[in-house]
Amino acid sequence: MFHIIEVITASGDVLRLTDGYFDLDYNGFTYLATGDFLQISSNTEEKEINNNGINVTVSNVREEYITLIRNKQFDKSDVKIEMVFLNPNTGKVETTYPVFRGVVDSIGINIEHEDDECKNESEFQLNSIWEVLDKNARSHASDGIHRSYVGNENDLFFSRAGKWNSESKWHSSKK
Repeated sequence: MFHIIEVITASGDVLRLTDGYFDLDYNGFTYLATGDFLQISSNTEEKEINNNGINVTVSNVREEYITLIRNKQFDKSDVKIEMVFLNPNTGKVETTYPVFRGVVDSIGINIEHEDDECKNESEFQLNSIWEVLDKNARSHASDGIHRSYVGNENDLFFSRAGKWNSESKWHSSKK
């Protein structure tokens, strides 16, 4: 039983890693056994929808990780973590179980120098896909607010809708 982690960086690069002892082939992709995962915190299942994130701690022994962190390539990266169960006879992935899906929220780097040893780790704090629940909802009453949402910058529907029948006079009457 291992974890497989798929990270899609801000630039669109895809990293496929596993905390297993050997590389795993699954769904036509190879997940590299890096041995760098020190801890993947567990999350709890609840009956309601909440933005519960997790932490993933990796050792910074690979230059690629340090370069990606310095260049902010991990910022807002999509992360999918699954647990895989191997067939003991073949050593191949038999089934998977989804553990977490979310976005990198922040990265903390911890460097400790002791007498003969240096400890260099990065802790990734991941938000779940429900992170939008933590944001305050805005009203769509105006064109400016509608266009402030990502993806709506060039949507001119509400600006035009406000002009239709703008000369009309509205009145109420009792029956």
